[in-house]
Amino acid sequence: MYRTFTQIAWVVLILFAGILPAQAQFTIRAASDQPAEGWNRMEYNNKTVWVSPTVSLSAADVLRAEPARGPDGRMAVGVFFTEAGKKKMHDLSIAQMGKLIAIVVDGNVIFAPLIRSEINGEAQITGNDPSGLTADVVDRIVASVNRK
Repeated sequence: MYRTFTQIAWVVLILFAGILPAQAQFTIRAASDQPAEGWNRMEYNNKTVWVSPTVSLSAADVLRAEPARGPDGRMAVGVFFTEAGKKKMHDLSIAQMGKLIAIVVDGNVIFAPLIRSEINGEAQITGNDPSGLTADVVDRIVASVNRK
């Protein structure tokens, strides 16, 4: 009986080990271009950013994300927040006004924009490249948010 239980436990553990890493983790966190005590040093776009260990928003705070085009035609991602997510994003945008936030997928910063205005109900992630976000980044954000 004990041996059967142990074997089942190992099978479950192996299954979860294979499934969990495949689930992309999407978070939005406060960030800084200056060292901040207790924050994680991460690389983004050949620059160092310090990212808060505290998650401000997760995929659960987002209704959906979809590929979009910015007003200038560049590739972007439209992000639509839940009611709770709207408040969290608004509060984060106020706290980080003139500072960075980090969009983190699977433990890597994939975009670190400067907050220039209050963010309410929805946002558009546009990127800095001449064409906007790369197709890979758009796909990663959309997949990680919509795979709840």
